[in-house]
Amino acid sequence: MHFYEYGKADGVPLVFLLGTPHTGESVAELSDLANETGVRLICTTRPWYFDTTAIPSFNLCTAEVIRYLEENRIGRAFSIGGSGGGPFALHLASRLPDIFGGCYLLAAMGEPEIFKRTVRSPHTQTLLRLFADSDYDRAIAQLSDWGIPSALAHGVWADFKVLLGSWATFDLATAVPVYIHHGENDENAPLESIQALATTLTNCQLRISPSASHVELATNKKFTEFRSIFTEVGSQRANN
Repeated sequence: MHFYEYGKADGVPLVFLLGTPHTGESVAELSDLANETGVRLICTTRPWYFDTTAIPSFNLCTAEVIRYLEENRIGRAFSIGGSGGGPFALHLASRLPDIFGGCYLLAAMGEPEIFKRTVRSPHTQTLLRLFADSDYDRAIAQLSDWGIPSALAHGVWADFKVLLGSWATFDLATAVPVYIHHGENDENAPLESIQALATTLTNCQLRISPSASHVELATNKKFTEFRSIFTEVGSQRANN
């Protein structure tokens, strides 16, 4: 697993599980904001993006992050997951309630069966049809036609295999606070699926925001939603 750090070296650690098909270095533009808000932003690239021999699973991703935290002597942190990275961030935080003070889900995928029924993005609908047929070669070819490099295409395939598979290893009864930041009309992340997930969590806040949809996150150069989250995370230093 690859890790990239941005922001304030002695800031509050925030582990970012990025969406599909982003890799850890793709959010370097958030470094100044992280530094300003007192956040040590730790961005990850899931193992199967550049290692096709890795067997994709929530557990593998979580284990790799745990190893990194231990090696860097980080005993307290927060997690954040965007889009398809949301469930990975939730899995991580829910398995380590003594370390994670909170988990932020930003325009994240929610309950998988409802996600499959309600997602409106044409690209995602096409992929779901391919995944339903379990046709790896067709899926990779389609992703290539969309301009996604082969290494990232394999990562997309592997991500969706995990995301649409079993969530049995989640601890949805975790006491870790979960803060859901979501837009109302997000074609890539249906509100219905995240609302369904929210009802299964014991400690959850659903925060509907116009700046928390995929489109706004991609086009808002003021990083409005990231600023809100980073500011909240950075303030934890003063509270501890």
